[in-house]
Amino acid sequence: MTDIKPTMTDEQVMRFIGDGYIVLEGIIPDEINRQCEFLSGGRLTDFARTDTFQNKVFLHPEVSGVIRSLLGPDFLVPVNAHHHLYEQPHRGQTWHTDGLTEQGYGIYHLQCYYYPQPVQIEDGPTMILPGSQFRLVDREAIAHYGDIFGQKSLTVPAGTVALTRYGIWHKAGPKLNNRRRGMIKFSYFRTADPTRDWLIDSDDLPEFVHQPRQAYATEVESYRDISRCKRTWRWMCGQKDTPSDIAHGAKIFVRARPLKEAEG
Repeated sequence: MTDIKPTMTDEQVMRFIGDGYIVLEGIIPDEINRQCEFLSGGRLTDFARTDTFQNKVFLHPEVSGVIRSLLGPDFLVPVNAHHHLYEQPHRGQTWHTDGLTEQGYGIYHLQCYYYPQPVQIEDGPTMILPGSQFRLVDREAIAHYGDIFGQKSLTVPAGTVALTRYGIWHKAGPKLNNRRRGMIKFSYFRTADPTRDWLIDSDDLPEFVHQPRQAYATEVESYRDISRCKRTWRWMCGQKDTPSDIAHGAKIFVRARPLKEAEG
């Protein structure tokens, strides 16, 4: 684990904070992709624990470099995986988040999707909503949404791994054919306190550079996103919140002064 080097830059970490995902296209070797062609759906504990899968997928240099950048050193490596396999046409899933979705601004858990086969739009690709990892809601409350402006369909070549913030909204899209479409899901976890120890050009801490607002976000919600992203950026860089950082933006509209001044 000590040999794994971070691969992301300040700019890439900032983009991940805002969007909640990064896609590494076609990186897993064809020999591994072919081994997955005959896997059944469901839990893949034995297959996932083979040295080949551990080294070629879980600890692939590009995958583990991103994990190392976002979760720090000595992160927890998966010991199992789940194969979401679709072979028949289906109507797709509803929007949802998984399990006990994280709360707060820290990044402790990354959920990854590995696609052994190429995925086209008619194959029922995974769909994700960039930036939605900040919108913590009852998963049943978002199930009624249809297409959302700005959603991303993961139509990708074989051997692609998508790394996402746990809690990002996602679903399987409608599948229109009988072609096999698999997605192997697994997770990594943080064990170390965050520090800015990815690839940096200077020790000077840059201000968070917010990306253009998400396509579905209103101006007010975009303002909230900026605040959320800045707090996550400071946390990732090992900076502690000050009282003004956790004022939820109220300080912009409400002026206040220290108690000792009021008493004087």
